[in-house]
Amino acid sequence: MRLRKQNTPQNNQSNLQDLLSKERLDSYESIQQHFENLKFIGDITPKIATIEVSLRNLLDRQLGGADSNWILNTSDEILKEELKRINKREKIVAPQTLSHHQYLSKVSLGIIIHLIKENNLQNALLNLDDIDFKKYSSSNRNHYFFGPNKSSDFLNINKVDIVLSLLQNIRNRSYHWENIFKTRNKNGKTYPRLTTKLNNTFIGVESNKIHLFLDDLLNTISKELLDIIKRV
Repeated sequence: MRLRKQNTPQNNQSNLQDLLSKERLDSYESIQQHFENLKFIGDITPKIATIEVSLRNLLDRQLGGADSNWILNTSDEILKEELKRINKREKIVAPQTLSHHQYLSKVSLGIIIHLIKENNLQNALLNLDDIDFKKYSSSNRNHYFFGPNKSSDFLNINKVDIVLSLLQNIRNRSYHWENIFKTRNKNGKTYPRLTTKLNNTFIGVESNKIHLFLDDLLNTISKELLDIIKRV
């Protein structure tokens, strides 16, 4: 008679590695931390989603003033390619189209950010004068250097570009279920893994400051929305 193989802790560990992949689990201190990471992503999702939806509608309000059907009438080649991908995915064949708001909801966040920058709408959409990047990591600064011994504070347009890049970074890493807790080490110092670079200056968000970063951005967009999320 063939004996049934017992499930030992070692076998269970091996099974979990098969299911979750050794490469993924190797980026965590333990399997428990992997699930703590997923729970954390769940916790920040309402804030990310609210910011993203708000940015889509703020952009639509700006561009829709001149043309309410600006998406289908666009001359932006990057947006045109995105619409082709959406139509292919949704099996839309010309002359059929989705509605304006369906397209608005389906274009990627990266495209939304591209359009904000391409149309120079940073200052029109967000006022980030009160944003202090040092709140999100001690390695950050609110200025950049140019030339020998010369520096300049980030303008609002610079801050918006930085914040939108960080938002996209956090969102993409979250929804690919990557390890949000990861850091990088250089010369014995620890730096955030969630970073962006502008004017040769790195700005990052430490994992324990992600909620604060998203709260500050939400508060800039609408304090009322932030208050509602915190009450839920």
